[in-house]
Amino acid sequence: MNNEVGERKRRSDKKVDVKPTMSVTLKQQLYDFAELCNEPVKDTAERLVVMGMISPIIIQEFCKWLRRNYTYNSSIAIGYAERPKLKLTSQSETGKVSIRLKINDYDKLSELAYALDITPTATATMLIRLTTRDPEFMQYFINTLNKVNDDQKIKDYVFNVWGVHIK
Repeated sequence: MNNEVGERKRRSDKKVDVKPTMSVTLKQQLYDFAELCNEPVKDTAERLVVMGMISPIIIQEFCKWLRRNYTYNSSIAIGYAERPKLKLTSQSETGKVSIRLKINDYDKLSELAYALDITPTATATMLIRLTTRDPEFMQYFINTLNKVNDDQKIKDYVFNVWGVHIK
């Protein structure tokens, strides 16, 4: 009888729960957007986080807070330890959104969090905040949704919220 204790195997498609805390206003905006996309909030939020982590548009916004170097796609964003630490505060009531990220995406989120010197949950909150407020990113995001490209209702919503016309 062999009493060796080995490490358990880990599923390659394992998911990790991330529950970012955000303002109720941002949470409601996310829920409205997910409803227009005709999919669950957690799927929409997951895609916003994953696409935001590799988007040059969003990483450029993060650069002013990077305290360590961050590698995305085949680029490196340079961080400086002297930069001020990013602090998330909400003046109003807050709520949480449940997101389940694949382990590889969670590891990438953790890398960005390390570069920002904040928690992965706070990083997910900032990714959702920045992605939903950037018109250029939202246009790219919506154009990647094949089922939404010709939906006039979502085009009108995007125009009313961000002032951007989707082609």
